[in-house]
Amino acid sequence: MNSDDEQMSAPMDASYQAPQRVKIPMSGGENPAKKAAICGPERAALDEARDNEYYHKQQVIEARAKSRTVAQYNESLRAELATAKNALKSRQDEVQQLQVQIAESHTRIQQMNYDEGGLHEQIQYDQEQLSALLQKVSVAQGHAAEASAQTYQLQEAIQARDTELQQLRAQVHKQDDEVNHLRLQLQAAARPKAKAMARRRGRVSNELFGVAQPFTLTLPLDPAPVPTGSPAVPAVASDPIVERFAARLNMDVETLTEFLGVLNLAKGNDAQVVVNSTGGRRKSNAKAEIKKSWTPESKELANHGHKMLRVATFTKFRVEQGSDFIFHSPATERQVQDFAEDEDATLTRWQWDFNAGYLDSAWNAVLMQKIVDAAIKEDEKGMRYVSKGEIHREYLDIVLVEQLERYRGDWKLFQPRWLEDKDRAETKAEAMARGKVMLFIRRLASKTINGQKRKFLVRQTTVEAVIALKEADGASDLATWKRVLELLEYLQSEGMSEEEETPKTINGQKVKAFKILLCVWREPEVAKMMNVVDVQRRRFEEIHSGTKPAPRERGNGIGKRPAPRGLPKCLYDSAWLASQSPKQLKELKVSKDVFALFMAATERMAM
Repeated sequence: MNSDDEQMSAPMDASYQAPQRVKIPMSGGENPAKKAAICGPERAALDEARDNEYYHKQQVIEARAKSRTVAQYNESLRAELATAKNALKSRQDEVQQLQVQIAESHTRIQQMNYDEGGLHEQIQYDQEQLSALLQKVSVAQGHAAEASAQTYQLQEAIQARDTELQQLRAQVHKQDDEVNHLRLQLQAAARPKAKAMARRRGRVSNELFGVAQPFTLTLPLDPAPVPTGSPAVPAVASDPIVERFAARLNMDVETLTEFLGVLNLAKGNDAQVVVNSTGGRRKSNAKAEIKKSWTPESKELANHGHKMLRVATFTKFRVEQGSDFIFHSPATERQVQDFAEDEDATLTRWQWDFNAGYLDSAWNAVLMQKIVDAAIKEDEKGMRYVSKGEIHREYLDIVLVEQLERYRGDWKLFQPRWLEDKDRAETKAEAMARGKVMLFIRRLASKTINGQKRKFLVRQTTVEAVIALKEADGASDLATWKRVLELLEYLQSEGMSEEEETPKTINGQKVKAFKILLCVWREPEVAKMMNVVDVQRRRFEEIHSGTKPAPRERGNGIGKRPAPRGLPKCLYDSAWLASQSPKQLKELKVSKDVFALFMAATERMAM
């Protein structure tokens, strides 16, 4: 059968009814097929035949339309059937998967049932083990109670031993002090006596203060009485710009003014330069050559290496800056010796060995190795300069040795020295005062400051140190030294004498020396008092065995800088003031403040 036959044989809808033959009435219109008029009975038969033919044609058209409708309906049914078959297959697959899962679930349930039995057995076994452990714990608690009692007894014994050890340490420290005192005496006895120096123009004679010179000078002067109502020290007029910056920085105005004044200074002249008189080439420094071979390529890396070691050292020793080591409590010689003799000894305390031979000390070698290791470990967390080979460990070792030399040098400045004139060692207060002055001078030597400013700061620091010692001793000339400090506060750096460089040859070597120029505008009594301060400063320097400043001599040359303005009249030389023109006096702006200098202390010195 072809497709048409299949369409025709397809089942009909139940609501479908076959068309019935209906005779079309002729009254509504004539059949269009009737085109010729026929009379008689043939006409009636012909009309009926024509009507039947038209009817059948209409039936065929309707049947074909119906057939197409049925075919479309069959196609939709076939599509629905295919969809139903696919859905049935999917459901069958799902059912099959569910059956597999059910089978696996049954298998797991059986395994869990089996494991549950094993778990019950394991729990029972663990409970037995726990009971045994509880019994052991009970026994151990009994032993611990006994050990606690024994520990308490041992702690009491250790405390008693610690007390004995502290007493022994106190005795050892006392003996160390006695040994150091005897050592200083031996060094003083072995040291050759200083030759008497010829009197030089401009220097204060030592005969003024007696044969046995004390550590600090005793001035045979008293401060002259200041007229009532006159200020002791004039207030420095503040700069409104500095005041605004000080308020913004939450900083004291005077401190900021002094800080800005130091920043504006330049070209110092206290350094002593020694040149070989033979003119030959200077010998190479082996240590400097070794350091140069390990120094990083850039200055930034070299500075970073210094910073790495400073941070590690300050962290280990719990200090904030290098100058804090002046208060450091170093290890004793006995501790260092015991550590060197014991191969299994370890260092648990961060204490430097500042004794003689400290650079070759095994004690310091161990500490420096730990510091370098700590610095490298910290570097690994950041830029990793060491692991990349940009900073070598050998360079860090050399830099740390240099830093140790500086720490020890600062510490040694503040250690008591032997006073030959008084046949005794310095007190702690005297050592602190001398160390403060010498450390200040050393710091100034490393800065770029002009000569007048440096001279003023050194004199000011010297007088402040003397006042601190005088206050502690209740000296009779304390008021005089305080008046000297007031005088310095009036003069400031502009009131200090000038110096000019005059190279000299000493012992076959060319050195940088300075000639002091005269301040023709300054009152001669002021110059004498400044000389007294310089004598006291040199007394500090004589006890110190470090590098001496460049030599200075007084000359007849006159300073070129103008006299400072606004000083009290008594600080200017009267003859010099008389030689000034009215215009120059007006520009000088002499202060109306009355400042008293000094008078002879006849009553005090006669006692």
